[in-house]
Amino acid sequence: MQYQVIRRDLTETTRKCDFCPQPLTSLKAYVLKHLETGELSYAGPTCAKNSAGEGSLSGIPDLTKFTFPKNDREGGGPGGGGGASEDNPEKRAIEYLMLREYKLIDELNCSYSVLKKYYEKHNNQGLSEGDIRHINNIAAKAPENLSPATLQRIYNYLFWIDVAIDKLPAEKTEFLTGVRSTIVSKGKIYERQTSSINKCLENIDGVPQLK
Repeated sequence: MQYQVIRRDLTETTRKCDFCPQPLTSLKAYVLKHLETGELSYAGPTCAKNSAGEGSLSGIPDLTKFTFPKNDREGGGPGGGGGASEDNPEKRAIEYLMLREYKLIDELNCSYSVLKKYYEKHNNQGLSEGDIRHINNIAAKAPENLSPATLQRIYNYLFWIDVAIDKLPAEKTEFLTGVRSTIVSKGKIYERQTSSINKCLENIDGVPQLK
């Protein structure tokens, strides 16, 4: 196979699968890396499996855990039905690296030199079992604002708040812009904010509800 599935990530409804003409309506896509060129592609589950092989979707990093799929609200709490896959140490370690050293590095200024080196190693040659244990130990001991669950949640919320702001008229973005600033400055999302944010998002086409 020429492709490797490297993560499950968020995507807008306007994006179509790179392997077929179907739109990615669930708002969650598989990101595939071409093994020779390094080019990244987005795909739905069927095309991802066909391009990367049977079993390629198992145990991959998932950055979509706090987003309900459009028109299909999955159960199972924050993991969105993660179940046993959440016990995969390598998957958890890579998720943490991606969030701290890639997805949220600019927003939260959350880079850490040790993790940065591991992220570079992951991209270039892969991680050893010892690396994975060390990364997960760092994640387990991190303060609440840098915990895996907090970073996952912030990533999902910021992604969809930004999409919503782009879709709304400028005069209707004040609430979301303010909430966004608070999330970034405080490094957390208060439980009471979730219902207010979801109420604001619920009537915006192509924007899902958040967990």
